[in-house]
Amino acid sequence: MAKKGLFVLVLASALAGGAFAQEKTADAGKFWVSGEVSLIGAGVRGEYMLTQKFSVGLNAYWTSLFFFWNDIGVNAFARFYPWGKKFYAGLGLGYAIHTGDENVESGSSSVYTYETVAVVKRNGFGIVPELGFKIDLGRAKGFFLNPHIQLPLILGKKDHSGLWYDDDDSGKFGVSVGFRAALGLGWAF
Repeated sequence: MAKKGLFVLVLASALAGGAFAQEKTADAGKFWVSGEVSLIGAGVRGEYMLTQKFSVGLNAYWTSLFFFWNDIGVNAFARFYPWGKKFYAGLGLGYAIHTGDENVESGSSSVYTYETVAVVKRNGFGIVPELGFKIDLGRAKGFFLNPHIQLPLILGKKDHSGLWYDDDDSGKFGVSVGFRAALGLGWAF
C-alpha cells in the first residue's frame, strides 16, 4: 500500500510540475507585434518565437537621415537570443532601396577629374544585420519595448538617372550601406 501511495504522489508531482512548466513557457508569449519609430521614419514588425532562443518574422520599414539619406526595406528575419529573452542578434534578408548623396565623376581632363554631388539610388537584395533588446514591461505577456540598430547592406545596381550628363558608374553593381536606429513599441500575446 505504501508503494502505491508513493507512486501516486510521485506521479501527481510530475504531472503538476509539467503543467506549471507549460504554463510558464506559454506565458512568455509566442507572437510579438510592434510598430517602430526612428528619428524620421517608421516600420512594422511581426515575430514568432520558435524556442526561447530563436525566432523568425517579417519587417517593413522606412527611415531617413534628414531626407539626405533614405532606406526602405521589406525582409524576413531570424533572431538569436544568446542569454535568454532580452538581448538578441538578428539577420534579415529581403528587398531594399537606399537613396543618398554621393560624389560622382562628372568629367575629366588631362589634369583634373571633376566630381559632383548627386543623389544616387541603389535597389536590390538587402542583408540587414541587427542588434537590440526586447524589454517586456510588467507581465510576461503584454506591452514591450524593442530598441535596436540595423545596418542595411543593399546589393544592386547604381542609378544616377536624375543627372543631366552621362555617368560611367550608372548601372554598375555595388553595395550601399545604411544605418537605422529605431524603437519598437508593441504587444506580446
